Amino acid sequence: MLLTCLMFALGPIAVDLSLPGLPAIQQAIGSATEHVELTLTAVLLGMAVGQFLIGAVADAYGRKIPLILSLAVFTAASLACAMSHGLTMLALARFVQALGLGVAVVMARSVVADAFEGRAVARVYSTAVMATGVATVLAPLAGGRLLAAYGWPVLFYVMAGVGALSILFIVPSIPETLPPARRSRSGLAHVLGAYLELLRNRQFSSAAIIASCAAAAQFAYNTGVSSTLIERYGLTPSTCGAYMAAIALSMAVCSQLNGLVLRWFTPVQILSVSVPAALLAGLLTLGAAVSGAGGVNGIAAALLLDISTIGFIMPNAMAIGMMSAGAHPGAASALIGVLMFAFGTIGSAIVGAAHDAAGRAMAVVICAWAAVGLAQLLRLRRP
Repeated sequence: MLLTCLMFALGPIAVDLSLPGLPAIQQAIGSATEHVELTLTAVLLGMAVGQFLIGAVADAYGRKIPLILSLAVFTAASLACAMSHGLTMLALARFVQALGLGVAVVMARSVVADAFEGRAVARVYSTAVMATGVATVLAPLAGGRLLAAYGWPVLFYVMAGVGALSILFIVPSIPETLPPARRSRSGLAHVLGAYLELLRNRQFSSAAIIASCAAAAQFAYNTGVSSTLIERYGLTPSTCGAYMAAIALSMAVCSQLNGLVLRWFTPVQILSVSVPAALLAGLLTLGAAVSGAGGVNGIAAALLLDISTIGFIMPNAMAIGMMSAGAHPGAASALIGVLMFAFGTIGSAIVGAAHDAAGRAMAVVICAWAAVGLAQLLRLRRP
């Protein structure tokens, strides 16, 4: 469980730590034709590609060695990010950084499927999502303070340090959870066959898409929120980080509530409430972005509702997907990750290209993914 929490928290550290620094990075190494938000799109694309590639070997070579190698790539690429002299170089380094992170997250999800069964899987994911929420709370706060004190490169040096410390923790402490007797064949043809089998499984595909829509909504938020709070409402990076921390805290709290609610309700029953609530929250966000009602507190409150629903949606949808994967837990973990970051890349690219400080593009993308998730919920519940 500790490994899964650590790897889930590494994602917010890689993304949210840098969010208060985006305007400063744009000013330092950006240009009129290059927008810093597109470096976040590079992160999402790298995560999708990394998780697709690891699907070919996720169930063939165990968990520990791929995990250590992926973290080494993440650490080296983080150092390259800190030393970048232009947005193109930064985007490339962030793409490689995300390749390593994507593999690490697949391995962490697979370890849970190896070691737990039934509702215990959803409870572990709830704790991991809580760790994500806590990291999302602390990362922008720390990012704002580090930026003010040392400048934007230190944000990436911190990421490199966290990656190196993770390796030092894993090598002596984490056992291999997939023994040789349970490993399957590797190769692109095999994993594509496993992917097709999983996508034909209605329970898996619907749950995976629901989880991916929730993740994609969060990525759209990550891409657009700092420019909205800083450029439209004039917040300082430190104050922006405080708002983002409060918003992220809602996801951590709700993920822990989800662990309690699982004592009485099934994951499908929880999704039946939380997915429609996500669409309602998205519509409230769109209304606040268009009308400006409530000022900065109005749109922040709506975004808090958006992000809070992820604490219920993500662990239950991932648990349903992983429990229905049968003999392909590694491929299932990889495919869920590919879908999450493929969807997230699309939404992030739209928000980044729009560069809409009012937050309207961000809100539209959040609503669109919530609507797709609701359609998949209806499919999942269909007899």
